[in-house]
This record gives sequence, C-alpha cells and structure tokens, in this order.
Amino acid sequence: QIVVRLFSMLHALSLAELEDDDDEDEDRWAFRLRVIDGVGIDVDSLKALKKAECKVELVFHWIQSIVVTSIDCGIMSAPSPILTRAYSELASGMVKFHDCLKIARIAVPF
Repeated sequence: QIVVRLFSMLHALSLAELEDDDDEDEDRWAFRLRVIDGVGIDVDSLKALKKAECKVELVFHWIQSIVVTSIDCGIMSAPSPILTRAYSELASGMVKFHDCLKIARIAVPF
C-alpha cells in the first residue's frame, strides 16, 4: 500500500515542480492536490521530504528502495526480465519528467 501512496505523492510533486518557479511552495496548486492516504506516510519521512531540495527524486528513490526491499524479503517475486522492464519504465518516466522540466523552465522566445 505504501507504493500506491508514494506514486500518488510522486504525481503531485511532479506537477508542483513543473509549475511556475516564481510561486512560493505554499502557493503552488499541485501542493494542494489530495494524495492517496497521505497520513499513511510516517512523520519523519514527510519532514525529510519537506526539507529536500529535489522532492520528486527523493520519492522516486523511496519507491525504488521499497521495490528492492520487497524483492529481498520475498514479498515480491518476479522473473528478472520483468523486474528489469519495471525499472526501465520507472527510469523512462523520470527522464520524461526531466524533459518536461526543461521545457517548462526555458524562457520563450529562446
């Protein structure tokens, strides 16, 4: 269940990061989005997230860490090619996010 919460948070944080840089954190529309069971994430993690400079990357790292831990503990079991594909898709999503970030931050006209 924590993975679903983190993906929900990752989505909201990604949208917030793509918003206008001039806004303060409290003024960003995406920070007011509801996430799936945000109270299910421990307080220390939320404090670390609030202080983090790269919030999206931190949540992405948490998701990857949970997947690895789940595999090590035997909670999640999948053949190597499927796990490789899952990590590839996650990484592709981050690359696309960073591409969108470049577009959002480059002033037009060039």
